[in-house]
Amino acid sequence: MATTELYHWIVKAVKDPLHFVLVPLLDLIYKSLRLIAHYFIQPWMKMWHRLNDNIPESKLSRQLSNAKSYDDWCDKAYELDRLLKNDRWKQQPVSKLYDYKLITSRLDHLCKARQANDADSMVYLLRGGLLRNFGGISDRKLFTHSYLGTKQMIEDYMDEVVTQIEYVESSPDLDPQIKMKFFSDTRQGFGRSALVLQGASAFALYHIGVVKALNEQGLLPRIISGSAVSAMIASLICIHTDDELPHILQPDGINLTAFSQKSDKGHFKRRVTRLLKYGYLMDMKVLQECVRANVGDLTFELIWSAACCSTASAGLFSGCDLLAKDNDGNIVKWNSSDVIWNPWAETTSSESEAPLHRLSELFNVNHFIVSQASTYAMPFISPHGNLRQDSIWNKLVYVVGSEIRHRLYQLDQFRVLPSIFRGLIELKMSGNVMITPKLTLSDYPWRKVDLAPNLADSNSLHD
Repeated sequence: MATTELYHWIVKAVKDPLHFVLVPLLDLIYKSLRLIAHYFIQPWMKMWHRLNDNIPESKLSRQLSNAKSYDDWCDKAYELDRLLKNDRWKQQPVSKLYDYKLITSRLDHLCKARQANDADSMVYLLRGGLLRNFGGISDRKLFTHSYLGTKQMIEDYMDEVVTQIEYVESSPDLDPQIKMKFFSDTRQGFGRSALVLQGASAFALYHIGVVKALNEQGLLPRIISGSAVSAMIASLICIHTDDELPHILQPDGINLTAFSQKSDKGHFKRRVTRLLKYGYLMDMKVLQECVRANVGDLTFELIWSAACCSTASAGLFSGCDLLAKDNDGNIVKWNSSDVIWNPWAETTSSESEAPLHRLSELFNVNHFIVSQASTYAMPFISPHGNLRQDSIWNKLVYVVGSEIRHRLYQLDQFRVLPSIFRGLIELKMSGNVMITPKLTLSDYPWRKVDLAPNLADSNSLHD
């Protein structure tokens, strides 16, 4: 009996080795990794955290990472800075990183103008000094030395500038035309901020947490852009008003019913089979249904269609058509001819930086807040922007990742680098402010090869 069953299995394996051999093998490897993560990696990480909790710095760092609100985070960051004596560095204005003499002098003049209620002098001083990096105060190193804030001199200067801008706006002594001219000129010179959501795939909903945190503090830029899967998040945020946004940012604010139509059972085998047969993992139709349910048929060039086209890439999603509305409101192809959308792996250096350049050209953006959730990009980014504050593991990953990227760049110079890796070395991953999710090694095996976590996952990603 066993011999007969074995014979039938061999016949099936010969006829369809993909379904009966390769896919089960990959499924076995996948389940093995999950078991290793559950029974070995996670217990070891918990034991490591318990040992570190005996060290005051490690204990505060862990409490900082687990803070449930911004106020709680600020309290822990303040305690950590005091423990590490970073507060002494903040109180000392002298530094080679910025022109402290210029800032001190300008702050003194601003204070004198405000004390004299001299609105004209305020306008004059603000117009000449309201620049993004005036005196070098935007140097990233100034904001990575301590956990909370930067030099007290810089914070006092910025507070004074904000106070005087509000004074100018409400002052009855200035002509409205003068105010309009002042704010128009200073806005052009100071520039604008933009939030750029990059990558994500399985970690896409982490961007929702970033948007939620910025919105709660009144810091969410009016300009939001996204690439690949993040384009869906950006489109979802941008079509809602300020009053609607808090509800959308809740765990149940996104309609994920399109993903619940298929059972989770066998999801890994189903996706691997699709990848090997058709060259992509995910079903684009399900994604289109989900995005359209949340975004709707808005604008001339349909937003949901553009977001899906941005998501299409080699190995993840199949290509799709960019749709638009004609003069009668009918949904048609944006271009009647066949248009080939380049996958991310085939971008050139200029194309990879094009989104940031285009935002600068269209909206006068000169300050980018980048939320980076690409799994292949994180090893090349220091989470704190300063390796001194990183853990030993993060330092090791960053050094190894940087070395790999350097070697890939050298191979590309000799024109022997496969095109699939070119996007990694040319992708624009840096910004003025970098935000990355804090992931542990055990996070990766547990993530489904999917774009829509279940509701329980959604709750944790929003916090």
